Formats: sequence, structure tokens, C-alpha cells
Amino acid sequence: MNLRTLKIQNESKLLSEGIVVNPNLPIIEELSEVSPRIASDVASRICAMSYVVGLAFDAVPEHLIQNLKQYSLWGFVTEQEQELLLLEQIPKEEFNELTWMPESIQALVWSLGLIGMDHHMYCDDKLASIVPPYCDPAGFIKNAELKPITQIQEQCDLLYRLHWYSKHCRINGIECLYDESIISERRKALDWVYGVTVNWDDIPMDT
Repeated sequence: MNLRTLKIQNESKLLSEGIVVNPNLPIIEELSEVSPRIASDVASRICAMSYVVGLAFDAVPEHLIQNLKQYSLWGFVTEQEQELLLLEQIPKEEFNELTWMPESIQALVWSLGLIGMDHHMYCDDKLASIVPPYCDPAGFIKNAELKPITQIQEQCDLLYRLHWYSKHCRINGIECLYDESIISERRKALDWVYGVTVNWDDIPMDT
């Protein structure tokens, strides 16, 4: 789809919900400007994150690292996450960020067509049953298939505009119809799938 048409379509959708839009926000990156991830990379990242998020639920870091390396997932753990896994105590801010990681996982699992995604709602209760729990993820990774890139592109554009809206509400003290943390985590995940940048830690989150 033409990205200007997509921009107008998503703006119209948000306006119909009574949501403020910023018509000056540009279109997102063209497909020619990005390098979309392959399905196996997305599936591997999902599995890696399912271990990292264990830090927020009292999992033993040494055990998490052992499993990540055993199943060849260590390369899908970001440098920042690796540092957290090696800390004796995680700082409060980073710990809070970990508690929102399931929202990124939700978006990644959605991109493989394995779950729905409602941006008004927190991550699905079924999410944990879809991601391989502490076992060999080879089959999950091998069988992964991405949704059509146009569907991922549409969500990237929508989340970009929702992220602006949620920030606008926070800055101006306005009641927001969406949780900013849900939106930002899902935007980051799908921008990575779309291929805005290779490094997860460097994904721009400006609006």
C-alpha cells in the first residue's frame, strides 16, 4: 500500500475513535529503506526474550544464561539484556522495563500470526502457552512464518501514531485511551521486525 494512503487510513481510523492525531507526523519508512527480519530471527528473538523476562519473576540468572546458550539463543539477547543478566541486582528502572517486555513479545508473536493483538488490552493470557517454555525451541523456530509485510507495515504506522497520541496525553495531562507502555513496547518490537534498524537497542522511539 502507498504509505501516504496508509497514513490517511490510520489517521481516519483513530479520529473515528475520538483520538487526537498529528497530521504533521511523516509517513514511516518505505520498504526500500528497511531490511525486514526473517521469520526464524523473529521466532528466536521471542524465545530469547521469554528467558530474559524471567528476571522480572525471580528466575535465577545463571539458569537463564545456561538455557539461552544451550539453545543457541544468546545471540538474540541484546547487549543491554546481557548486562542485566550478569548483574547481582537489577536497578529499579531497568526492572520496571522488564515487566513490560511481555508486550513486545505479544507483538512479535502476532507478527508470526500466532495470536491476536488489541492495543487497548494487556498481553494475552495465552501468550505463555505459545512460546516454548524452557525446552528446545528448534521446532518453533523452524516452523515460524511471518505475516505479510503489508500487515506488519500497517501496524508499524498505526503504533507510530498511537505513540504520539499517548505521549501527547501524558505531556498535557489528558486522559488517554491507550497505555503508553503497551504502545511503545509493541511499536519497538514491530519496528524491529519491519527492519527499521538491525540493533534492537537502537530502535528510534521518537514521535
